[in-house]
Amino acid sequence: MFPVKHSLSSLKADKPVVLATGCFDGVHLGHQKVIATAVEQARARGGEAWVYTFDPHPAKVFSPQTAPPLISAETCRLRQFESLGAAGVLKIPFDLTFARMEPEEFLSNLRETLPTLSGIVCGSDWSFGYKARGKFQTLEKFCTQHGITATAVHPVLHGGEKISSTHIRRIISAGNIPLAEKMLGRPFCIFGTVVKGRGIGRGLGFPTANIEPENELIPAPGIYAARTILGGKEIPSAVFIGKRTTFNDHEPVIESYLLDFNANLYGQAIEVRLVQKTREARSFPSREALIEQIGKDVTEIREMLTDGL
Repeated sequence: MFPVKHSLSSLKADKPVVLATGCFDGVHLGHQKVIATAVEQARARGGEAWVYTFDPHPAKVFSPQTAPPLISAETCRLRQFESLGAAGVLKIPFDLTFARMEPEEFLSNLRETLPTLSGIVCGSDWSFGYKARGKFQTLEKFCTQHGITATAVHPVLHGGEKISSTHIRRIISAGNIPLAEKMLGRPFCIFGTVVKGRGIGRGLGFPTANIEPENELIPAPGIYAARTILGGKEIPSAVFIGKRTTFNDHEPVIESYLLDFNANLYGQAIEVRLVQKTREARSFPSREALIEQIGKDVTEIREMLTDGL
């Protein structure tokens, strides 16, 4: 199992350690470059690369009412860390006391608690310590003094624009899944557990898996072409995100209709890889009109996924 530790002292390393530092809420292409650089350095030194991040995200401590939702579910983030070659992740508890630590104290604590620390890799705009006073120049000076390497990784661009969590949140919230996939370097996935719903889909002839999501960031309401992952297999799916206003149900839901599949999935962990939004969510004047439209949606999505989109 991929190691997750919650303190530096719990990492008993007897070989060089290179830390990839940051929040990594989406593990997008920019984040991946930081982690990959740390992994490359660690391997060259016969050591290990560990992801050094915070829990919760600092924004949730400083401004919980306005903190942005995390892009990827925890399951997704850990999977990405492991696939990039990290030996594990250090999820350091973040609170106001920790936030008051001066940059120099923060770095000294890293070095003293982790004697085999060999390098620190971060994004070029990473800041740390009280009031984010610590910049890369602070890190570089400290590391030079203590025989540690400091590496700033420049942003990754897409279409001439910096890939950032803020930008990715915006485009996912707008339902632009193909663009999000390009910036993430992988499909945008919804992870969750299948729960019992009202049986509306089954009553319409399209039984759906109602998902209780791990994700904080949910795409715009609408119908999406997707692939649901079960037992390692991809099953073409039509996904509804939104409120079932046709039935006067105003609770937001996420439902996946797995094409040509019928089994009891209650209680199962599920992953839905979104491909593309196909239409907006809307109300219908009758049950029959909705059934007709769902049939059209399924046909369109089946053809879309069969064509290899």
